[in-house]
Amino acid sequence: MSEVALRDYQIESVERARAGVAAGRRKQVLMAPAGAGKTEIACFMLQEASKKYSRAMFIVDRVVLVDQTSERLDRYGISHGVIQSGHWRWKPYERIQVCSAQTLERRGIPADVQVVFVDEAHCMRKKVTEFLNQTDAVVVGLTATPFTKGMGKVYEGLVNVTTTNELIARGYLSPLKIYAAKAIDVTGMKVVAGEWSEKEIEQRGLAIIGDIVAEWQDKTEKHFGGPVKTIVFSATVDHGAELVRQFQAAGFDFRQISYKDGGDDVRRAIIEEFRKPDSTIHGLVSCEVFTKGFDVPDVMCGISARPYRKSLSSHIQQMGRVMRASPGKEYGLWLDHSGNVMRFYGDTETIFQDGMTELDEGRLESKTRKEPTEQERDAIKCQCGAVMSMADVKCPSCGKERKRRTLIEQQPGELVEIDGNTRNRKTGWDDKIHFIAQLRAFARAHGYQEGWVAHKYRSRYGVWPNDPRLKHVAPAPYGVDVANWLKSQAIRYAKSRAAA
Repeated sequence: MSEVALRDYQIESVERARAGVAAGRRKQVLMAPAGAGKTEIACFMLQEASKKYSRAMFIVDRVVLVDQTSERLDRYGISHGVIQSGHWRWKPYERIQVCSAQTLERRGIPADVQVVFVDEAHCMRKKVTEFLNQTDAVVVGLTATPFTKGMGKVYEGLVNVTTTNELIARGYLSPLKIYAAKAIDVTGMKVVAGEWSEKEIEQRGLAIIGDIVAEWQDKTEKHFGGPVKTIVFSATVDHGAELVRQFQAAGFDFRQISYKDGGDDVRRAIIEEFRKPDSTIHGLVSCEVFTKGFDVPDVMCGISARPYRKSLSSHIQQMGRVMRASPGKEYGLWLDHSGNVMRFYGDTETIFQDGMTELDEGRLESKTRKEPTEQERDAIKCQCGAVMSMADVKCPSCGKERKRRTLIEQQPGELVEIDGNTRNRKTGWDDKIHFIAQLRAFARAHGYQEGWVAHKYRSRYGVWPNDPRLKHVAPAPYGVDVANWLKSQAIRYAKSRAAA
């Protein structure tokens, strides 16, 4: 057996998970962003279970991921079986078993299993959830996006393995250069089950396919000198088929991966060909297939053409497919034709920077995102089309220094001007306006209400923000000074609680 060598933060997360079990939290979620190595963490813990002669299960979300997981266990010499009818690896005597969620729904969790790992734990299949609630085993859920409502009724704690930004800083993930390109118009679209109608998305998406192809040609030429491996998230299968047709008409080899293409073996063959370093396939197009179990690190470009109203998890999972590190890969390119980057901007920034400290019971996944105003778009989008993070001083694409914008808010009878170039004065009116604008941006990013903004304003200035001129000040990107001040407030509060 080859020992699994863990990174420092992975070891720390295992220790925190063990501490949670010791404290009585027998069902926990490990939040591990793309590239964090959640499967390696699971393999390490499976090795430890095997050494102790414990029985354990690893549950994957799809049947097609069974063999992929089995191969990973083989890499470390972990003896195991597969619970699946007719599978060549049917070995019920092995202490470690791999099982799909679909198979588990029919068979249940054996009574003698002591540890259960649940990959893509945010999927929350009803029957699987019932079995998890019934088992006495220690349960470890693995996911990058623990936002699903109901997770808190299964899992008793959350371990934040690391953050996306930390992985980028340490070279384990590639940063993204993001462009807010021409997007599908969602104005007035029908809503079905909380998301926009797929039929309407398809119809409106067809209108901008030419723009998608042209933008891809332009941006890949600009950043890489020509075509690169690309994945495209289409609105529907038919929308994807038309995308493929037009990419091919332009002279590029794009293929579609869908339920209509002949089954798992056909899909697997196409993906394996695409995975080759010297593959002649320029791109793959799919609705959802890439979000789970798809791991091709040398993908250089992703195209988002499926807008979401609520599904933050889909947005983050999709971007993660392009952020895998690969030799010679300085960054990935993300071309947003869905509007999702702007729609989920604040939440994505927060998750990438801080991760999560607790399960939010579906708040992030269930709330409808408002379409950003032109003013909000202007604050984070460079003139070249690139999207800047809140921490960017210069545009990550063209290098142009971030413009200190003047934000003008119309109110009855007057204008309130927020001058970003104004030097802060502790008691100056400009300072108060700029401060509350940044507070509102911070609140939006973290899901805080206006009451939180008012309390923080009062903490700084000793008065409530009752001046009518403050009421309509729009959010503006917050800087390091405000972030540090808020951190100092949190530390002061924690110390006062400890002293009490």
